[in-house]
Amino acid sequence: MTFKFFHKGAALVLLCLMLFVMISGCGSNASDPKKVGEKAYPSDQKEQVLRLGAARDFKSAAQGRNMVFEYLVSVDHEGNPVPMLAELWEIPGDSKTYVFKIREGVTFHNGTEFDASLAKFALEYNANNSVWGKYLDKIETVDGNTVKVYLKDYYPLFLQDLAKNLVVSPDAVDPKGDPSGKLAEYIGTGPFKLVSYHKDRDAELVRNDNYWGKKSEINRVIWKTIPDPHAQIVALKAGDVDMIGITEHHSSVPYVEVPAMEDAGINVDKTSYGRYQVLEFNTLREPFNDRKVRMAFNYAIDKEKMVRELFHGLTEPAYTITAPWFKYGPSKVNSKYFHYDLNKAKSLLTEAGWSMNSSGKLEKEGKPLEVELLIPAGEANADAVAIFVQSELKKIGVELKLLTLESGAAWDRSKQGEYEMFVHHSFCLPWVPGGIDIGGKYHSGSTSWPAAYHSPELDRLIEEAWLTPDESKRKELINKVWDILHYEAPCIPLYDIVKVSAYRESITGFKPAPTMFDMDFSEIKIN
Repeated sequence: MTFKFFHKGAALVLLCLMLFVMISGCGSNASDPKKVGEKAYPSDQKEQVLRLGAARDFKSAAQGRNMVFEYLVSVDHEGNPVPMLAELWEIPGDSKTYVFKIREGVTFHNGTEFDASLAKFALEYNANNSVWGKYLDKIETVDGNTVKVYLKDYYPLFLQDLAKNLVVSPDAVDPKGDPSGKLAEYIGTGPFKLVSYHKDRDAELVRNDNYWGKKSEINRVIWKTIPDPHAQIVALKAGDVDMIGITEHHSSVPYVEVPAMEDAGINVDKTSYGRYQVLEFNTLREPFNDRKVRMAFNYAIDKEKMVRELFHGLTEPAYTITAPWFKYGPSKVNSKYFHYDLNKAKSLLTEAGWSMNSSGKLEKEGKPLEVELLIPAGEANADAVAIFVQSELKKIGVELKLLTLESGAAWDRSKQGEYEMFVHHSFCLPWVPGGIDIGGKYHSGSTSWPAAYHSPELDRLIEEAWLTPDESKRKELINKVWDILHYEAPCIPLYDIVKVSAYRESITGFKPAPTMFDMDFSEIKIN
């Protein structure tokens, strides 16, 4: 061999050299920084890495976008507009002009300074995709930090709509600088920068150290897509992720699992955002084109029993279409409008022409009362709820068939009105709660809900309510809208979808965000 006659002295020298290199390398690692995305951290500084388990892909989740992008205006928990990138605004006497003072010291993630001209671009971009765009007259910059928006008609939801409109950089769209372009790059002003993304698998974000607001203690966030809610819980208990549930705009954590997680030492936060689980009716098809049948189905379900047996009292049953405490919620409607009354349910079905046959099933003109419930996969409590509802309806002679489809496929069917009943939820902030806005679920201008309940009278009231500058008149009209909707029973409200966020003991400082579409990392630390 080549080294057969290697001198012992030479070998000793070589050994010393190798030891020197190893020791020098260790010393180098102790002083050199460690690369994490775009940011370098000294090894003597503990890196704060937060691992999130999420049911949805990062770019398809609103919570993911809201880590990177921000808004000119946001909303608080009740729905009142609050400043964000616009630190203040004025509405002159005509109520159709808005003057925004842009926050200074804000930069996009690519280093571009955010000013009035870029606020104008963001507004133009969003006008192409928002209801308020059809009311827009023009947008102009007054100076480097002031932008003015002129509307053609009075539209009181303008500020609230802005709380749904991402402020994007001209460099983020394709073609670049085109307000009619499509979002192509995640270049925002938010507290975190996206540095790595693998569709349906994971994403990595690093802290934006130039962020204008309070900077998080978290250096890095790892978003892991785990569609199955039970697999998320397993990952949390195993220490593969630090938090679950926070990334969803509904509850992805099955309520039945909460007691066991708490017993295992996992912290659990339960926050109500006023979003109710509901079963939508296709009001264009039999048997649900008959109001009496819709009311009968509402009366037939014992919601208190459902909440008690399925959820151990973790949440509350719902008896109105959405939460009454919202600014424009159904506050004047009887708080237990859709109460449980089995005899009334049977009586209404008889009035609607349905009778019980010898096998204990309802039929009309020889046709049995069989309906299908469409369930989007991933709704954490939907399977248990569907079986409970199936059992309740069987008591009045109704056969309920259950069909679970992948979430996207289920939504596609709902948008085409291809369902009889559909597991859904009432709308909540930053949208108008309950879907009673122009173009919303219960307005005939809706493009997503063709089979929801619509009527000329309802359209008239909704349009008049949102186009009047008189706030007291608006409330009066909206109360009439809620009266009509509860009388017509377009859905079955079931329970308040309390958002469950679960996290390991090492996480401190967690607090719920104002809306269920946001996440607040400003106080979180990892111990």
